[in-house]
Amino acid sequence: MGKKLTILIISFITTIALIGCSGSEGSERDRPLVVATTTIITDIAEEIAGDRVEVHGIMPIGGDPHIYQPVPGDARMIAQSDLVLLNGLQLEGWLSELARHAGGTRPMISVADGVSALEDEERHGEPDPHAWFDVRNMHIYVDNIVRGLVKVDPDGEEEYVQRADEYKKKLDELDTWVREQIETLPEDRRILITSHDAFRYFGEAYGVKVMALQGISTEAQPQTKDVIKLVQTIREHTIPAVFIETSVNPRMLEQIARDAGARIGGELFSDSIGAPGHEGGSYLGMVRYNVRTFVEAMKEDPITQK
Repeated sequence: MGKKLTILIISFITTIALIGCSGSEGSERDRPLVVATTTIITDIAEEIAGDRVEVHGIMPIGGDPHIYQPVPGDARMIAQSDLVLLNGLQLEGWLSELARHAGGTRPMISVADGVSALEDEERHGEPDPHAWFDVRNMHIYVDNIVRGLVKVDPDGEEEYVQRADEYKKKLDELDTWVREQIETLPEDRRILITSHDAFRYFGEAYGVKVMALQGISTEAQPQTKDVIKLVQTIREHTIPAVFIETSVNPRMLEQIARDAGARIGGELFSDSIGAPGHEGGSYLGMVRYNVRTFVEAMKEDPITQK
């Protein structure tokens, strides 16, 4: 079933559900309802909003926003929302039509608006949506979230700005820490090989060469030439480790590692933060976990090549 047909069916179900509830749930809320698409945006929005706003996320932990299929509850949640926060940069291709059919009106804020987007030349210059892996970009995300929150709760502006300023200080500390960690690696070990091309912003910001089996979207199918190139790169540079991702099937990259004589250096978070209680269970924690996992694995001795 195509995405458009799926969304139309969801929209019909949502319309019937909304008629049945007659808007009673919305009238009972004493706080604005903000819906965020990805777990990363949800986490940051909750940090900035505090308890003034009710923040609901669409994506589950570990979900893949590139291929996500909306469910009726998503459309109903959007229909009742006061604000929708999305990443933008063509990440949530399933969202715009879903929102149009949800009924009602609400501001929709792209939190990546203002980011200098990297382009994917293999996909006709489409923007790379993974801007969150350059920690400096998150200042823009935070400012856009504040802008959205003030739209639906003007009285909370002072609180939002204060919490945003505090969060930006943490971002600056994190950015400095990432640079310090990468500098502990020899330059020839600053090569990150992953399942899909989610880390280009990270590579550009922190001086790491990034290679991936798939393109910027997990919908892209790996090409034979890409597999061959990865195997050759691993062997030529005696790369000790490659990295799977929590939201991507690891099977093919695991096979490439075996063929090329590398180990799996660990599992990285790319399109989703980790579960509550995990070190990577927040945006800040996710970045720290990823960088620590990468640096520690790349300091290990390579497997003896056969």
